[in-house]
Amino acid sequence: MTHDGMSSLQIAKQLRKVVSERTVRRWQHLYRSTDTIDLKTPAGGIFNRQNDRVYASSRHDADEHKGTNRRPSFQKKLLVWLATSKNGLSLPIIFEPGETLTHENYIEIVLPHARAEGQRLLGDDFIYQQDNATPHKHKDSIAWIKKNFPRFIDVKNWPPNSPDLNVLDYYMWDAIGHNMHWDKVKSYDSLIDEIKKGISSVSKNDLLRSVQNWSSRFFSILKTKSAYIR
Repeated sequence: MTHDGMSSLQIAKQLRKVVSERTVRRWQHLYRSTDTIDLKTPAGGIFNRQNDRVYASSRHDADEHKGTNRRPSFQKKLLVWLATSKNGLSLPIIFEPGETLTHENYIEIVLPHARAEGQRLLGDDFIYQQDNATPHKHKDSIAWIKKNFPRFIDVKNWPPNSPDLNVLDYYMWDAIGHNMHWDKVKSYDSLIDEIKKGISSVSKNDLLRSVQNWSSRFFSILKTKSAYIR
């Protein structure tokens, strides 16, 4: 219960209008285990007015979990591509302000970089994993991947609730946002600097644990018959 008598279920019902059910379930799990819900800023730099808060059993507990946040004056976003592996993070690709991902720039910019970074981190034999974003599924993108990557998980074998099996979604973006100093973000240049610092500050041990957690999450999804996991 919170200090005003609200249960985690009541909180979840209120927030369900602005966040996904999977996120609500994750918050409920955090609340039961720690009495807090720590909402961290996304790596894109956008604050959701409904999400810039922490629910906790007391004011002290909220402050201990960084419950006091300041809203930056610069609220823009950048598209960032990043890959994870057991041996470390790839070098990021930070797109120009306002630029979006298409199958053309995915093939021209991202995929060659992803292949080079995969070889640098893992050698010549690695499995490339992507989600089912439209540029990723484009026939030209798939053709390029099949021709140039040693192995990859194609869209037919990709689970419906893919964020549960994506290290970037279930750990990395949250960790990067937590490491950034948002009060220093005043322009696109300072946002880029903080993104790079946030990426470089991710603990190697935490990254390794999050990657190792992939297998257990995979078996949990099998048990739930492809439903979301808690």
